[in-house]
Amino acid sequence: MAKAVVPLMKKQRSGSIIQMASMSGSIAQSEFVPYSTTKGAILQMTRNLALDLGPFNIRCNSICPGTIFTPATVTHATHLNITVDELIVEESKKQCLKRLGRPEEVANLIVFLASDLCHFATGASFAVDGGYTTI
Repeated sequence: MAKAVVPLMKKQRSGSIIQMASMSGSIAQSEFVPYSTTKGAILQMTRNLALDLGPFNIRCNSICPGTIFTPATVTHATHLNITVDELIVEESKKQCLKRLGRPEEVANLIVFLASDLCHFATGASFAVDGGYTTI
């Protein structure tokens, strides 16, 4: 996507690229090698794009969600052979905020990063993980 939009953004000399990474790009998790590796690559791509595109006034940041309650939560509970409620209880213990995140909480950060309120942030990765990576 970045490859497709960068020429237009360069021409208009502005823009904001927001990439979806994950907390899994910054921490080690058992049996997550392919997923964590790709998310770590997104974090590095964010920094490189910020460096290359900064002279064109194009900002590039990434968002690192933690455990967000989505349909994938149900799939993951099924994979672990536990109920969704049991998964929520266990995952909530791992968060500073003691709950799972909601999709709109990630969306709110996306809106902020894309807005005129956020002109000086670039090359950054923003955790939306309820404090998971601080514990």
